[in-house]
Amino acid sequence: MIDPGDIHEGMTVRDRTGRKLGTVANVGDTHFELGQGSPARRDYMVHFHRVDRVQGVDVYLAPTRTSLPSEEDTRQ
Repeated sequence: MIDPGDIHEGMTVRDRTGRKLGTVANVGDTHFELGQGSPARRDYMVHFHRVDRVQGVDVYLAPTRTSLPSEEDTRQ
């Protein structure tokens, strides 16, 4: 289990393969908001139990059946 105190605004959020999904936009008690783009086009709420590990300034999410789109996927 990760320590939620290790997650801070501005950190890069990645999937387990290292693909950038966005950045931490806000940190709550049980989750953080994943912002995509600048300004953010869309925010996702990510519960701390979805975090696999925190490594430096990167937050890696554990694999799930559904995945969040990467920043590149959402560009038009």
